[in-house]
Amino acid sequence: MARKPQDFKTPVHNNWCPGCVLPGSLIHTNPDVKPIEAIQEGDRVLGWDGHYHRVTEVFSHRHQGPMYRIRAKCLGETVLTPEHPVLIAKRHHPKRHNDRFDLTWERADQIKKGDYLAYPIPSEVLSVTALPLLERKSQDRRSAPLPGSIPITPEFLRLAGYYIAEGWIDHRSAAKDHLEASICFAFHKKEQAFVHEIERIITRLFGLRVFKLEKPKRNTVELYIHSSRLARAFKEWFGDGAANKQIPHELMLLPPEQQRELLKGLWRGDGWIHPTRARASYRTISKKLREQLKILLLRQGIVPSVYTEPARPGHREAYTLFVTSQRDVTRLREILELKRHAKRSAGKPPSTIVGQNFVMVPVAKIETFEYDGPVWNLEVEEVHSYVSECATLHNCGDFGILNAVQMALAELDLDPHRVAVFSGIGCSGKTPHYINTYGIHTLHGRVLPYATGAKLANPDLTVIAVGGDGDGLGIGAGHFVNAGRRNVDITYILHNNGVYGLTKGQASPTLKLGMQTKSLPQPNINQGVNPLFLALAAGYTFIARSYAYDIKHLVSTIKQAIAHHGSAFIDVLQPCPTYNDINTREWYGGEDRKDPQTGKALPRVYKLEEEGYDPYIKEGMSQAEVEAKINRFIEKALEWGDRIPIGVLLKNETTPSYEARVEQRIPFYRERPPAKQTIADEQGCPLIELTKFFEELRVT
Repeated sequence: MARKPQDFKTPVHNNWCPGCVLPGSLIHTNPDVKPIEAIQEGDRVLGWDGHYHRVTEVFSHRHQGPMYRIRAKCLGETVLTPEHPVLIAKRHHPKRHNDRFDLTWERADQIKKGDYLAYPIPSEVLSVTALPLLERKSQDRRSAPLPGSIPITPEFLRLAGYYIAEGWIDHRSAAKDHLEASICFAFHKKEQAFVHEIERIITRLFGLRVFKLEKPKRNTVELYIHSSRLARAFKEWFGDGAANKQIPHELMLLPPEQQRELLKGLWRGDGWIHPTRARASYRTISKKLREQLKILLLRQGIVPSVYTEPARPGHREAYTLFVTSQRDVTRLREILELKRHAKRSAGKPPSTIVGQNFVMVPVAKIETFEYDGPVWNLEVEEVHSYVSECATLHNCGDFGILNAVQMALAELDLDPHRVAVFSGIGCSGKTPHYINTYGIHTLHGRVLPYATGAKLANPDLTVIAVGGDGDGLGIGAGHFVNAGRRNVDITYILHNNGVYGLTKGQASPTLKLGMQTKSLPQPNINQGVNPLFLALAAGYTFIARSYAYDIKHLVSTIKQAIAHHGSAFIDVLQPCPTYNDINTREWYGGEDRKDPQTGKALPRVYKLEEEGYDPYIKEGMSQAEVEAKINRFIEKALEWGDRIPIGVLLKNETTPSYEARVEQRIPFYRERPPAKQTIADEQGCPLIELTKFFEELRVT
């Protein structure tokens, strides 16, 4: 039976993670927003790149200590732990906007008032031409015939906006008078133009009659469209009741130019715009609709200010989106097809900067308070980030590597009880806790001796060791070398981020000479270690490099390493968003350099296998051929900067494994390794006579 990655996941939740947020924090998902504790694996959330990505892990633990409440100038607030990375640009001048925005992942406790929060403008587009209509119920004999789907036309989008703002489903009259359920609208008597437009749309799209009921005492006109089938569809698409109104995800992903028609209906129904002043607003009691409308406006280049009105007797909590700058009101008036007013006041200057991919929102206030309770975090496929009400939040690439290990074990269809995972100390140290196999969280720098001992004691085990660059190449450097020269059949996965992430970002052995990350007071004074060279010198017979954010490539590399007979080493480039602000995901992805013709990023990371690189050293090769392979390896191991190779750099099939050498000396080793030897009887009495051994140790 083929295994799945879930088979290698444990019920243990992460109790240390690089930053977490309070329960109740709203996260942008597809199609709406959810409290972070309601998000499940498989949900899609908005990432820093403006697209939606699958959640692969949900973490929670108890936090005791300070929390940081970061309030944006207009988009709301986010409450998070001190070390949580947030995508920001530092403020250059306290009284004027930056001329340039250099984005970086910064800890919450390092953000200052006035710094810019980088909020992504959703760019994912889904061209949908129609919405399927629900099937007619068997007992529904009154509803007029309707088409099987409703085309998404400008008229339908305006109708959707009118309903979300002013509509509801009337079930009471249907039950009382044995009539069909109805779609209802209510407008002020002065809004006859909207009444007539809804009549035209309903007749043209559905062929249904609209019944009008004037209520002079209230100065309103109510519209009724009797169709249970259409009412059920509107309820599913747009919700029923003001607190439950929503925009279906098909409409949220339409091209921005189509969404303008939806905004027209919404704003005409529940919005307001001043005839002469630069001021407009929209009010709702649906928190979901508030966030969705915010996204719609951002896609139009309009940045609203979001305010919450607390609940009071007789009134529910309400939300108002204000548009107050001349820039944004002008854009909104163009969308609503309102004439420019010659005497309109200039309004406030915009406090935000709208770019092509992000809105830069200044931090208005930062507060701290003590907290003792649960906090939550997510691991998101590919982008390792998610978006709250006002900020873009990141976590570390450790969990991407964890997912890759689980996926590799599943694709190899290994039995969990025949796998053992070992870790050292550092950000990667908790890995065995999350993988449903045997495992040990070992001592600092000692992961390879543990892994070696387990493999020699039971050669039938698939043994994987994981550790950071500080753990493996600092205090554990001697064990790294000796594990390679033994060529034991184990796989060692190194999390390489250039810093000691767990202990606040000191320079690790792999940080290059002269580099200064944001956690260092001065540039690194030590020469950096090249893990690939060290692995070659030590004798590892499988040497590879991969990238933590390319999960597919990392899974393939881990599978090859496990299948190799001998010591396998994988150097995983793993950006640390908290402390290493040089070798970032954006740097590896080439975001700092663009193709002059296309304007696209030029990634630094490239795959060796796509360039025909051959890593194999095989039996029968001449000395000259082997030397040519080694020279080619050295050439690629030195390549760093504009081009960084990933893939298998060396696979030596000519050196026998340590287990094979032991078997030559002890012929019965494979049949009776230490783990399979009986050392005691059923009562626990030892079967081995140790008297002679003890006599030799006696001190006289």
